[in-house]
Amino acid sequence: MKIAIPSQGKTLDSLSNDRFARAELFVIYDLDKGEIVEIIENTANEAHGMGPKVSQMLAEKGVNVLILESVGKNAFEVLKAAGIEVYLTKKDTLANIIENYKNGKLEKVENATH
Repeated sequence: MKIAIPSQGKTLDSLSNDRFARAELFVIYDLDKGEIVEIIENTANEAHGMGPKVSQMLAEKGVNVLILESVGKNAFEVLKAAGIEVYLTKKDTLANIIENYKNGKLEKVENATH
């Protein structure tokens, strides 16, 4: 199972990025392998419509779960349609966020947060 997290860096010690669609990096972590399997540089820079575009890109990468600090309505609709589960986290290291997910400590999102 692949987990995507908007990130400020390329390691598990990096902090999450609170700007989902405008995050510079997305780290994709494979729970089955127990390792980072891909780091995606977000090169999209349009003024509007970023959330759905980034959501579609994550779906194309085979992401099953997205963990972030907030998600807008349009992005959430694309994620939901793609079957990607969305969970909320507070700013933390990627390692702690993954551990909290594995331990069932994160809230699953059923609607956009803003």
